[in-house]
Order: sequence, then structure tokens, then C-alpha cells
Amino acid sequence: MVIISDEAEEVLFQALAHSMRRSIIKILGTDSKGLLYTELITELGLSTGKLNYHLEQLKGLIEKNEDRHYVLSPFGKKALNQLKTMENEFTEEDEKYLRLAEKAQKSSLEPTLKSFIIVGIIGSVFVLIILLLLVYVAITEDGVPTLIYLLLPFFIALELGLIAVLIHDLRKTPEWLRRFERRFLE
Repeated sequence: MVIISDEAEEVLFQALAHSMRRSIIKILGTDSKGLLYTELITELGLSTGKLNYHLEQLKGLIEKNEDRHYVLSPFGKKALNQLKTMENEFTEEDEKYLRLAEKAQKSSLEPTLKSFIIVGIIGSVFVLIILLLLVYVAITEDGVPTLIYLLLPFFIALELGLIAVLIHDLRKTPEWLRRFERRFLE
């Protein structure tokens, strides 16, 4: 019996780390004669640049046969078997452990970033209240320069826009933070 090395595990898990690469492995596993490059592009709906990147990451798991079709290598077939095992043997009890693992793997930047955004929203609301008080003072007092009447609505609109953007970002933080981390931190 051959013991799988740490290096082989590392290569396999790195190759399967992206959902698109797992999809490529699964698609190639369904067709024994393989698929042409153009068939893969059509099936996956990827640009050529993205497909080329993922195919490059899958070297050793996929190969081209004599007909120029992409097929699974023997190592790629083992990767497909691992994916099938996960699909076939996943139980309801595993769901609980999946959620625990998922929670443990969440980005450590997410809570910090959300805190900064919340502080920004609170600060912006505070500034908005001050601006509204200035509007009240400008309306009730005589001799206020005309420039103040022109600038206050502009600053209030600017502050409302900032609050709207911050609230939007707070709601979408996990989504765009994961994209950022995948692009720059991996």
C-alpha cells in the first residue's frame, strides 16, 4: 500500500480549492473521450484568460490526449473520486460539522472591517445631526451669509450619500471581502 505524501495532498487540495477547477474535473470525468478547449469554454462560460488560468492550475490532474481533447490524468481520476466520495457520503450529521468548519475558516478581517464601517456610519450620522442643527440655526438667525444656505444642502446630501454607501458596504462586506482576500491574500 502506497502512503500518500504531504506534497501530493497539498497539490491535490490546492488544485481543488477553487470551485471552477472542481467543476472542470467533474465535467471531464463525465466524458471518457474528453472535451476540446472550445467545448470547455462553452460549458463553463469562462473567458479564455480565466479558463487558461484554471487549466494551468490543473496541470497534472488533466492532460491532452492525441485528439487534443482534455481528459483526466490518473491523478485527476483520483481527485474526481475524492469529490464523488464527498458527494456520496455526505450526511445530515456532517452538515453540523461543515458549518463549524466554515465558521472557523471565516476571514478574520470581516469582523474588524464591519466594526470600522459601523463606526463610520455612527460618525456620519453624528455629522448629519450637526449639519441639521446648523440648518436650524441658519433659518432662525438673521444675518446668515447666503453662502451658508447654498453649502448646507450640499453637505447634507453628501453626508446622506456617504451613509447610504456605508450601509450598502456593511450588508455586502462578506461577499466583496472574500473576493478581495482571494485576489490579494491567497
